[in-house]
Amino acid sequence: MLGHFETGFNCQIDKFETDLLDLTFAAQNLMIFDEFFLLLYYAMQKFRDQMLETRHLHYCLLQQEIFITVELDFPAGRHRAAIATADVCDSNAALLVNGDLRALDPIFKIYGRRLAFSGPIVTVKVFEDNVLVRQLLETEGNGRVLVIDGGGSTRCALVGGNLAQWAHDMAWAGIIVNGCIRDVDEINACDIGVRALGSNPLKSNKKAVGDKHVPVRIAGTLIHDGEWLYADSDGILISKTELSV
Repeated sequence: MLGHFETGFNCQIDKFETDLLDLTFAAQNLMIFDEFFLLLYYAMQKFRDQMLETRHLHYCLLQQEIFITVELDFPAGRHRAAIATADVCDSNAALLVNGDLRALDPIFKIYGRRLAFSGPIVTVKVFEDNVLVRQLLETEGNGRVLVIDGGGSTRCALVGGNLAQWAHDMAWAGIIVNGCIRDVDEINACDIGVRALGSNPLKSNKKAVGDKHVPVRIAGTLIHDGEWLYADSDGILISKTELSV
């Protein structure tokens, strides 16, 4: 049982045993009365930091008691189990020797609520222009990681709070920026992993110049679209294939 609280009705919310972080609710097809909607709103506010995403809601009204059952439908890969980068290195010494597993130079700062993340890589190469970045983040992430080669420029931001939230909503696991971000407080409140060189309040150009799905060289490492990225507080690893420990 997740909780019980009074709002004019008795409300019980069942909890699935999983990592629950945020709650969203779509009521387009439900005919619900004002009191019920208010009750649901209270539930959303009370447990928003403990729930991830709600796609279905079932309820019944019986003797002025409302029982809400939340069914969770997780986007693929969003909550992939975290693997410690140190363990990956210790368990795959041969891959480090032959270059199939590489560590990025430690040049990135850590942002976002998700400290550890991993997933297949999508690459984009831009310079002080984030139109292609937005185009990619508007597609379904399915637990992938967007690696943005911004040429190392720190003169403007390539990702802000709105894009980070959009990436979260579209189920991207993380964003690596060889450049700057902005809206740091908003990004740090968002359940997504972000790495960047730093922050700059200036926005980028909007000319749609750049290339998607091309090899990029970042932090001393050549990175290909479709490779795997593992990130945590220790650093960032690039692997030719998905790894396990």
